[in-house]
Amino acid sequence: MYKLGNCTNCTTCGDCHEPFPETDSPPLFCMHCSPDNAPCILSCKQNAFELLGGAITLNKEKCNKCLECIDVCPIEIIKIE
Repeated sequence: MYKLGNCTNCTTCGDCHEPFPETDSPPLFCMHCSPDNAPCILSCKQNAFELLGGAITLNKEKCNKCLECIDVCPIEIIKIE
């Protein structure tokens, strides 16, 4: 499992957090940022980002598609259509 700070961008484990254009939300287990200071969580006025076992997830029912999270995501993983 990917651990913050341990990624070497080798891409061999398959857990790297490179942007995937076919996704419309963060991956189920996005752990790139610490939840305490994750830009997506901090920018979301709808509180649509939630934690699941320490991973950041997007609750699509709460999301109003303002797209502010896309602008602040440091790894550009968030895609909302």
